[in-house]
Amino acid sequence: MSSIRKRLLVLLLGLWTTVWIAIALITLDRSGHEVSELLDAQLAQTAQVLLQITEADTRQDPVISPQASSPMLHPYESKIGFQLWRKGKLISSFGAAPGATLAQMPGYSDQDIGGTQWRIFGLTVGQPNEILFVGQSYSIRQELIEFLTLHALQPILWSLPLTVLLLWLAVSDGLRPLQRLARDIGGRSAERLLPVDESMVPTEVRPLTNALNRLMEQLEQALSAERRFAADASHELRTPLAVIRTHAQIAQRSKDPRERSEALEQLIQGVDRATHLVSQLLTLARLVPSASETEPGTWSLCDTLAQVVEDKRRLARAKSIELRQIIPDADPCKVSMHPSVLGVLVRNLVANAIKYTPEGGWVRVSAETRGAQVLLRVADSGPGIPAVEKERIFERFYRPAGQSEPGAGLGLSIVQRICELHGARIRLRDGDEGFGLNAEVTFPVAISREH
Repeated sequence: MSSIRKRLLVLLLGLWTTVWIAIALITLDRSGHEVSELLDAQLAQTAQVLLQITEADTRQDPVISPQASSPMLHPYESKIGFQLWRKGKLISSFGAAPGATLAQMPGYSDQDIGGTQWRIFGLTVGQPNEILFVGQSYSIRQELIEFLTLHALQPILWSLPLTVLLLWLAVSDGLRPLQRLARDIGGRSAERLLPVDESMVPTEVRPLTNALNRLMEQLEQALSAERRFAADASHELRTPLAVIRTHAQIAQRSKDPRERSEALEQLIQGVDRATHLVSQLLTLARLVPSASETEPGTWSLCDTLAQVVEDKRRLARAKSIELRQIIPDADPCKVSMHPSVLGVLVRNLVANAIKYTPEGGWVRVSAETRGAQVLLRVADSGPGIPAVEKERIFERFYRPAGQSEPGAGLGLSIVQRICELHGARIRLRDGDEGFGLNAEVTFPVAISREH
């Protein structure tokens, strides 16, 4: 695993080194330019001084000083020389100047003399065919350039340890909010999933804290759902299990075949009710949108409705209830709800309508598109729900007083939870004929890719 601290230090030190090298190159270039300008000017000035001296000297015999191989007054003596030529004849020379002419033309030029690079300046004297040359070894210039560059860059080199220390402190201080955030998150547990306070979090880290807060919110919802499921299951299963146990004991102890048969029949019914309750509890506990159930797409409400109606026909015939579906031929009524979840919603509404409709009644299931919405309606000819009960009917395990039909009171709670998770809306209203109940679910029209 890479370290942010190490990565930042390497990047910053690399940038600092790159900048230092660039400064060194620029300093070297500027020092070379200025030294060259200065020494060229010095050559010209020296030539002018020597010219003033030689103008008064009209002798024809050459005055040649020996090669300054062993400098007496200054180390640079052996690296400076001059010549005076008159009519092609060397009149005077001094310093490290050789016997041959230093250059062929007046002005500045670079010459290779004895394997050494020289800078030569030639100055034409007033007399015909007379020229004065002043020469300087390039080694002088190189030494000056190196000296000036090194002394200019020494403070930067000396500051390297201090720079490393300051960068380390700066990076450590910059990473301190991440350390605080790590301690803050580390102090949380499954019982304490509070959101991270973003007021003290740097702007660059807020996308991470936002994602963490959303994750903790989802974990809190999942854990709350598990806790509710455990509490509901332990509370609601206690009664049917006690009833099952009672009927089992009666069947075990009874010597009357008829009494034993009735007890066994009640036992089977109790098992069926407990099975239905467990199934509803598990359905309610599973109502957390998974990746497959929130996948973008569209599905046909009409197809799901037709399948549910076909599955419930036998249950409706057992009570002599007319179960009818009304769906448009050309409109599939597309919604953005996965068929597995949509089937649970429609199945609970249809099952409730059949359960609470008296024998000989009817249940009508319809779907249609209305503008930007898709409407699912499950209407029945049952007793309906009093107005004062319509708000509480969606509470888990709530059953209106005087209810004789068996049930767990979870069907409408499951439907409402599905609607909340998928942006739908459910409404209960009285039947159009003045009796019964209309359960209406409104979905937004889906226009994404089809399935």
